[in-house]
Amino acid sequence: MLPSLLLAQTEGEPPPSGNGEIVVTGKVPELPTEREVVRQARQVTQSTGIRHAPLPRFDGDRLCPGVMGLKADFAGLVIDRIRANAERFGLWMTDDDGSCTPNFVVAFVDDGQAILQEIADGRYWLFKDMARHERIEMLADDGPAHVWTTTQTRSRDGMPLPLGPDGRQVKADAGGGVARTSIRVREDITGVTILFDRDDVRDKTLVQLADYATMRGLARTRPVDGDGQVMDTILALFDANVTPPPEMTAFDNAYLGALYASKSNQTGLTTILGVKRELRQQATAETAAAEE
Repeated sequence: MLPSLLLAQTEGEPPPSGNGEIVVTGKVPELPTEREVVRQARQVTQSTGIRHAPLPRFDGDRLCPGVMGLKADFAGLVIDRIRANAERFGLWMTDDDGSCTPNFVVAFVDDGQAILQEIADGRYWLFKDMARHERIEMLADDGPAHVWTTTQTRSRDGMPLPLGPDGRQVKADAGGGVARTSIRVREDITGVTILFDRDDVRDKTLVQLADYATMRGLARTRPVDGDGQVMDTILALFDANVTPPPEMTAFDNAYLGALYASKSNQTGLTTILGVKRELRQQATAETAAAEE
């Protein structure tokens, strides 16, 4: 349904400027403190219940990236980059033969906010399982990138839970006032649509856009200002006041590494506390590789 809404805005468009090359810069910086890492990880996480609910992630569904609005060669580069990123974190992938139905859609459009508003006006039921404040925030976002994520609450073994009395999905939440390290259910991402406003991304490389999509799509994250972060992150790609990183950073890799290395029913706070450990492991591995 969504691809048909996007098609009119995406056919025959040239790619953003930039050749998509990966730039390797410098050496691994000294690691920040655990408190600084946890603070930044919480700032980029789009969740208000991390003490009592798991962070959403792709788990029970194979990942199939798709791109609209770019010429085939350039779309293929973005898809390959997203697939390579996902495979590094151990995601369950579809065969790379072009036969799957995309559940991770990246589209380059004229006005992503207008597309989402059109869906909200004419097909409002597609947003029925979104929390009201999340829907309002998504529709009000006038930035260059717009992310619509659908999730399903499942048992920790992957079985879908029954709908609530109002016909909506039951959300993963331990309830009560006591924080736990894990609960009996998990929150699986079942689909992601990322809309880039093409006029606002022409100065970005394909690698930057694919990595930004990876960081926004494989987890429920939010964009941030680069000046307020102790570590670089691709989530600051559209901050006009800083020079954005050329690709996903050590922090980004550690964040997704912690998310996908954790148990699927682990509470979000427990996962976030593991980002520092992932950073340390990355630094150790890079040091060992440099000494070989």
